[in-house]
Amino acid sequence: MTCLFEFPRKARLCSCNLEMEGNLTKTQFWLLVFCAYACMVGQGFIDNVRSVTYPMMKKDINLSYSQFGSLQSMAQFSYLLWSLAVALSLQKLGFKLVILLAFIISMVGCFLTSTASNFWTLFLYQLLACAGMGGLDDAPHALSSILFTSNTGILMLLLHSCYGLGAIIGPIFAGVVNKWFPQYSFRGITIGMTIPLALLALIVACVPFAIKKPKTEEQEKTHSGHTVGSALMSPMVWFQALILVIMTTGERATSAWGGMYLKDVLHLDPAKEGAWFNSCFYLAFTLARLVGGFLVDAIGAFATEYLVMIGSIVIFTVGLAIGKTGVYVLPFAGAFVAFFWPTFIVTCMRYWKEDAAVPISCILPMQASLGIPIQYVLGVLNDKFGPRVAYSATVPMIVVALILLVIYHMILRKKEAKEKEALLTNAEQPVEVSVNCVVCLQDSFIGDSPSVHS
Repeated sequence: MTCLFEFPRKARLCSCNLEMEGNLTKTQFWLLVFCAYACMVGQGFIDNVRSVTYPMMKKDINLSYSQFGSLQSMAQFSYLLWSLAVALSLQKLGFKLVILLAFIISMVGCFLTSTASNFWTLFLYQLLACAGMGGLDDAPHALSSILFTSNTGILMLLLHSCYGLGAIIGPIFAGVVNKWFPQYSFRGITIGMTIPLALLALIVACVPFAIKKPKTEEQEKTHSGHTVGSALMSPMVWFQALILVIMTTGERATSAWGGMYLKDVLHLDPAKEGAWFNSCFYLAFTLARLVGGFLVDAIGAFATEYLVMIGSIVIFTVGLAIGKTGVYVLPFAGAFVAFFWPTFIVTCMRYWKEDAAVPISCILPMQASLGIPIQYVLGVLNDKFGPRVAYSATVPMIVVALILLVIYHMILRKKEAKEKEALLTNAEQPVEVSVNCVVCLQDSFIGDSPSVHS
């Protein structure tokens, strides 16, 4: 029985935790990794085309900033609902079908968006498009949690760099379509989006999924002691979700409000300068994630978070203060905010240790629920105080996140100190060890040797 792989470096995979047909070969492993990456590319593509289309929608349909903020809140709400749906459906439908449904729902939502004639039809169709996007986020994270069990800093950042790749392609694609068919405005772009999404779905459809489904809740409970219900009741899970939603404001501000800032404050063309601005932001974003995992593993997740958060505060402050010249400064913030999401997930893994699977699966939809009122409030503030507010709010939000991160770090260190003390106290007491997988026990003796056991 194939039980251990090392892909890449220390990433390991044990068949006793998987539901699959036969042995998981090297080819099957990398095909599954490729599918997870394809999902993240699709999510980044959908999410960041909005920086070009939203200013067009606002103009063509005559939206207020409050209505625009409602669209942002709706996107978070739709993501939340779909996240819960994915969590419930993966066991019944499996990874492949859930991912394909996510692509199909997104394509339908994009196509229908092209027909929107007022705020409410736009609201409904975008609800559908964002629902699919939530599936393209949750399913690959669930799949990756099975595939990657060590070197999490590198592997998480590589996975999320694929989101950045989609985020680079999306605005460029939107700008090209608008250049070819300017008479159709956002409608031509949203119709055109269905083509690359269909190609990604076709790729996934052609891949045989060796891992059919994640572990059941009962299996997770026997391993970690957590169920979805107990995780949702944990104050620490909610605290981690709060930090995450505030922390990622810098990234979300660029994809959601950046185009509006360029159009209404700097009076630049969202299809030209806006597309260039967003693509440069996510180019820096993607490059940072490609190489940043080594930094996380070298100096630690918390040290990395402190470093990049301070750097992003400086860049956003300077870029917003110098007006139009800031369009050449602000994209560099992408290299810093790229670390926020995946690196914080690494800190959550450190907190929960072997119990991490269920709590982290709950943090993602919970942070989406907390983001719903934030986006609406930003829209209202824009109506009252002008369109500069939403994007400028990035700086104080990251400052608040930094303060909360320090508190969280102190809590974690105190927890680890207590655990260390308890281990020292019980060091001389006999400990009963239960082993249910011979190869996993063998792994504890061979360490990280790059081998395949058959």
